[in-house]
Amino acid sequence: MANNMPNFDGEHLRLTKTGFNPKVDDVIEVRRILTELGIGNHTVPMEIALQILSLASYYPRQSITTHLRARYEANEFWGPGPEPSVAGLYLAMATTSVPDTIMKAHSITFQMKAADQGWATFGGNGTYDNSHTWYEASILRPRSGGSTIEALTEDTDMENSRTPEDARDYLRDHGWDMVESNGTVVWKVHNNITACDEYRDYRVDWVAGIPTEIDDSGAMGDGQGFLELLKPNDVIALWARAEQQAWVNKIREATIEIEYVTLSDNFTSSSLTLRLG
Repeated sequence: MANNMPNFDGEHLRLTKTGFNPKVDDVIEVRRILTELGIGNHTVPMEIALQILSLASYYPRQSITTHLRARYEANEFWGPGPEPSVAGLYLAMATTSVPDTIMKAHSITFQMKAADQGWATFGGNGTYDNSHTWYEASILRPRSGGSTIEALTEDTDMENSRTPEDARDYLRDHGWDMVESNGTVVWKVHNNITACDEYRDYRVDWVAGIPTEIDDSGAMGDGQGFLELLKPNDVIALWARAEQQAWVNKIREATIEIEYVTLSDNFTSSSLTLRLG
């Protein structure tokens, strides 16, 4: 649970993609038109049509934004050492229910407007060195048809935990499994700049099948395998993290955006229930 703070009246984060948002049948119709262009048997190959759609970013997409101003204090939980640490579920978004034989996640963008407590005892000021506030993503998978995003974010009073892994039993009791990859249930998203109490904008883009270029591994994660593991009706969870004594993660906005690539013409429009934020 976030420790709420007064609302923010300054400049807000903006979605990276706006304008027309095609549906699956829109994509397939445009693809059909492209492949029929030409004379006789000399028409546009499907491979070229797909490249045109890709260059135009003609993908169905969904997004979610929150302007909840909150703070997460590492001192809330203490482990052996002693090692203070906290994890709070800041934002969650349900993925589409369209079958993954028709549509799969192509890319995801996370944005956060955040800061830490504004000081550090052991240096790193103004860099990502010695940063102990950051963000992680998890994939939550429903254990039954009755598990819904509304039940997760509204009907349950989910408290903070020491780590996202420590929330696993709670989530399982409420109908959700945390998807594992390489022995962990989280993917690093981005760190805050060290000892900076000025709110900064952070952004991470992951694309399926394309390695993420990382200039500073202390700043952001590469999201390896995240998009490939997403299935229909999964929930993407964004955790706010802090560790080390007296460290505080202050966040006041975040966005999640997903683009989907259409794989098949075998669908009926009545079966599509893409939720758009």
